Amino acid sequence: MPRPHPLALQLLSVVLGAAAGCGAPLRMAYTTDELREQLARRAPALTHAEVVVPYEVDAEQVALARKVVRDVRGDADRVQALVTAMFDRKLFGLRYVEVVTASARETLARREGNCLGLASVFIGLARAVGLAAFYMDASTRVHETRGGGDGLTVNTGHVTAMVRVGRDDIGLDFGRMGKVSWYRVIDDVEALAHFYNNRGFDLVERALADGRPVAWEEATRDFRRAVLVLPGFARAWNNLGIAAARRGLVPEAIRDYRTAIERDPLLAAPRYNLGSLYLEEGDAERAVTLLEEAARLEPEGAHVQARLARARQIAERGGSRLSGP
Repeated sequence: MPRPHPLALQLLSVVLGAAAGCGAPLRMAYTTDELREQLARRAPALTHAEVVVPYEVDAEQVALARKVVRDVRGDADRVQALVTAMFDRKLFGLRYVEVVTASARETLARREGNCLGLASVFIGLARAVGLAAFYMDASTRVHETRGGGDGLTVNTGHVTAMVRVGRDDIGLDFGRMGKVSWYRVIDDVEALAHFYNNRGFDLVERALADGRPVAWEEATRDFRRAVLVLPGFARAWNNLGIAAARRGLVPEAIRDYRTAIERDPLLAAPRYNLGSLYLEEGDAERAVTLLEEAARLEPEGAHVQARLARARQIAERGGSRLSGP
């Protein structure tokens, strides 16, 4: 079990220690060419233009990173020097923004990014200077973010970076999320699936925040890419269900929600969303069953309890179609 490493930096938070799920897979990191080869085998339906290597950086940026750490001794100090350089206006000049999921190259060009974008920059640069840097999923076991006034639950994840220094794992918290009680080191293929899923989520979130219609077809493409890369990715299947429902494709939405439930039986969101869909379709009894399951998985979810109470009320008076909130 890794020990926390004392490292003082405002934007660098030591978050790892006795946390569940900290075992690393045998193969976590791939070169850019190796990742593309993996995708060609795992997701041949992805076109060349659709394939993204999130941590790919340019030679000029690699050269700058190597210059930053050239005279720094010790991996822990090199980590700190590299993170400091990322946010130094005279060097990489990055800043944190919440809803911009982009590749390392795009993040560096924009000079801003969210946790996943900044993690990709760090991982690309850190590997280039010889550090053992990896992605980690630091989401809670059921990490749910609700989008839209309809109360549907869209799933996104908190993916950030960690670096192994000796026997210590140092976690980087670019969004200042605080102490992590659960985390899992993930390989680059799974990180790419998160990239696509979060990018689709961003499209939805920005449109809702701006009061614009959501481009559900475009979001669907990103969610679909996520499950092509990682077929067992329940969060992305749930999001596909939402996108299908919003496009009026009810049978497809039901299939996607049920796939999400099958892929992760402990995820409340697809049960809540499928229950809500059945309620809209006039099947209150089936809705109650699913919403009761969602409530057991997320007992503190007020939106779940409210929808369950509504479904029970409708079922008791004969299962009429949903009206009102």
